[in-house]
Amino acid sequence: MSRSRSVPADADAVFDVLSDLDNITAWLPDSVEVELSGPNLIRLWFPGLHTDVDFERRMTIDWERLRITWGSETTNSCSGTVQVLRLTEGRSAVCVRLTGPRGAPRSTVDTWLEAALDALESVVAAECHTKQAVHQPAV
Repeated sequence: MSRSRSVPADADAVFDVLSDLDNITAWLPDSVEVELSGPNLIRLWFPGLHTDVDFERRMTIDWERLRITWGSETTNSCSGTVQVLRLTEGRSAVCVRLTGPRGAPRSTVDTWLEAALDALESVVAAECHTKQAVHQPAV
């Protein structure tokens, strides 16, 4: 499944949020539980599926291409890529390619993806607003 979203923020600001693995739960949907289990290693749970679904995936962060990959092309579930594209000053695009866990209905994965993109956009907006407030001179 693939999805793209235009975000009203610089690509670097968006990638800063995406690549902050310590705060990854800030933009992932509540129905996906995640924790760091090692350097660039995450463990995922998907409550509500028919069986206990628990995955561990290595994440690769490519700062030059503003891309994060988890799992691998040979991993046939819970793998994907998210990349931030530079559009113009103050505007970027987030492109996601995602393979959900085995047994998860496509509609569920689609809902997770939409929720994650909505939350990411909100977190980035809040981060950008906070940084602007800090850098504005006192009146």
